[in-house]
Amino acid sequence: MKITLHIVKKDELKDGKRIFEYAEEQIEMNNTMAAQMRFESCFPELAAKGSIVDYAERIRGQEGMSLPKVISALKVIFCFLEMDIPFLKFLKLFDFSQKEYTDKLIKDLKNAFDVVFDTAAEKN
Repeated sequence: MKITLHIVKKDELKDGKRIFEYAEEQIEMNNTMAAQMRFESCFPELAAKGSIVDYAERIRGQEGMSLPKVISALKVIFCFLEMDIPFLKFLKLFDFSQKEYTDKLIKDLKNAFDVVFDTAAEKN
């Protein structure tokens, strides 16, 4: 199964002007126990407090979408994606300085959480 994320493709200064481009990317999701294993290896301090689903439910239940909540949501989604890159490099695929882009990213994250929870509900 794939989800869509808006990923920064270009962010540079040219002749004193910022050139910012992003595109939709379809990324394969993995809703197997591999996501929990990745969560444990990448975020051991969070995994010590519960499963990735527990963490995702806490994030999903919070009001608003502050920057820390967006980063927490990206941690969850990162663990479910079929990408072989470290988390810091994953974060560099996103930008929080462009309102239009950030709004699209937040919508992507909400949709990704829906996929995670819908699939989890179907498995139970």
